[in-house]
Amino acid sequence: MTRLDGQVAIVTGGSRGIGRAVALAFAREGARVAITAVHDRDALEATEREIAALGGATIAMMADVARRGDIDKLVQAILAKWGRIDVLVNNAGILRLAPLENITEERWDETLGVHLKGTFNCTQAVIAIMKQQRKGKIINIAAPSALRGSYGVADYAAAKGGIIALTKNAANELKSFNIQVNCISPVADTRMTEELTKFRREQLGIARRDREVVPPEAIAPAFLFFATGDSDYVSGQLLEVGRN
Repeated sequence: MTRLDGQVAIVTGGSRGIGRAVALAFAREGARVAITAVHDRDALEATEREIAALGGATIAMMADVARRGDIDKLVQAILAKWGRIDVLVNNAGILRLAPLENITEERWDETLGVHLKGTFNCTQAVIAIMKQQRKGKIINIAAPSALRGSYGVADYAAAKGGIIALTKNAANELKSFNIQVNCISPVADTRMTEELTKFRREQLGIARRDREVVPPEAIAPAFLFFATGDSDYVSGQLLEVGRN
């Protein structure tokens, strides 16, 4: 018996990178997986086919997590098809690189809209369902820059810091309903880390990453831990994964 048999998971930003790796890992463990993307339909459909090739059931939907209406439509589609939601992974994200003084109000709003408001939207959309089930797992995504600072990502880091605070508050509010809320701060070899490496090289003359990073597939077991019964007594925690 696989660890997520009969369960339903949402992975936002599930078309590539860490989201894709997590969606595939969940499918291998027996979960029915709903995945979203906001721009690249081809990548979303490719991941959908990969899940199907594993024998998994999936819903793939274009959705902007910053728009509550999109998330409500996703939740309605999932409930209509599968009748429950057990796991939410708030993975959708964007990265727009610029020094602090060059960040525009529009960019600030966009970044916080996707990361922080998006995490809020998706979390709020599943709370009533998980409360009724008396069971649920919510996994949010932070970043090292939220804890230690970086360069060119002040808006991104601020959003991730907000997500850490949201995680801890949600964990406290939802603990009596057997809903665990945790946060992972991952560093993996993705398009975002490639963009950051290139930016730091151009802006600061740093020729390489400060540390090596692992493939997204190496991050997925941490998500499985927080998605399964192994973490039934763990909530409000921040786990850093991916640096060696």
